[in-house]
Amino acid sequence: MKKLLLLVAAVFALTACDYKEVVHEIGYKGKARINPWLAAERFCARSGNKVRSLASWTAPDWGDAVWFLPASILNNKSFSRQMEEWVSNGGHLVLLIEHADAETSDWSEPPSELEREPAMKYMLERVGIALKDHGTGKGETKGEKIEFDGRSYDVDAKSNATVSVMGGDPGVFASVEKGDGRLTVITDGRIFRNRWIGDKDHAALMDALIRVTEDGGEIAFMRGSNISLSGLLGKHLWPVLIGLGFLIGLWLWKNFSRFGPIEATTEPSVSRGYDHHLEALGDFQWRLDRAFTLLAPIRAQIVERGQRICNRAGRRDEDFFQFLADRAGIPRERVFRALAEGAPADSAILTRTTADLQVLLQVLH
Repeated sequence: MKKLLLLVAAVFALTACDYKEVVHEIGYKGKARINPWLAAERFCARSGNKVRSLASWTAPDWGDAVWFLPASILNNKSFSRQMEEWVSNGGHLVLLIEHADAETSDWSEPPSELEREPAMKYMLERVGIALKDHGTGKGETKGEKIEFDGRSYDVDAKSNATVSVMGGDPGVFASVEKGDGRLTVITDGRIFRNRWIGDKDHAALMDALIRVTEDGGEIAFMRGSNISLSGLLGKHLWPVLIGLGFLIGLWLWKNFSRFGPIEATTEPSVSRGYDHHLEALGDFQWRLDRAFTLLAPIRAQIVERGQRICNRAGRRDEDFFQFLADRAGIPRERVFRALAEGAPADSAILTRTTADLQVLLQVLH
């Protein structure tokens, strides 16, 4: 046995185990994993600005200075009108077209872009900005420089859409004044996300967008997604629904009848009525050979009463059994058997004899 163990150990020692290590980035941990604008928020806060982080749609306050908003949030006319009115009264809206939702992962292939919301596109047209979507797989528009407020910023922006001020050249950036405020559109929201805000002049461009607003106020970052409630339920709730459905099915299987009513463990006794109890008692007495003793008292009572009534009726010399048969309405043979027969041959005859005696006793009262 020891030699075998030594041989196995030698084989493992001489065997070469080749392997290859692969490092795969899956993203940030903690708050940065669920908030793609965390680095941008902290950058703005360290610059002396008040920052507000929003998880879902909230109408902007009049004291807010700048809003960074994913375009998918403006999916109806109400939201678009509120934002347009806020911009006209002095707000600065930075609208991010692609790769801006919280659902988008910075370490995976970007999903196919959904159709742009008509309400958002109409809002841009009203302020003089044209947005065109070329579609996935038809060539990306790349932007390496953005001109804004008299300065040039090096960026690395790529998107399937182009934006331009009406009559201008299409690109990845457009900014126009509206009323007392400003509306800025950037087609690639990744330049401000956690993973890329430190690249090139991305942070400097964000700082310029914030400082162009003369009136001070809070800066709001909207973490949003264009996934509907049904989409969220279908993505995250289906394991719970499957488990719940299994438990409900198990409960129904346990508590409801399967393939008809459940059969009782024992057949219910048919001897439930009073007559059945009497029949069972007669059968028991017949088996003990006590039938004659049981019938004797009632027979004597019937004979005594019958003879008395027969004498009163002046029919003393007639057939006594026929007299009782006529009075009770039963055949003479049964009257004779009930009064004169010895021990019944079986329990059924005992039951029938007892019934006839009861009828005779009733008519003689």
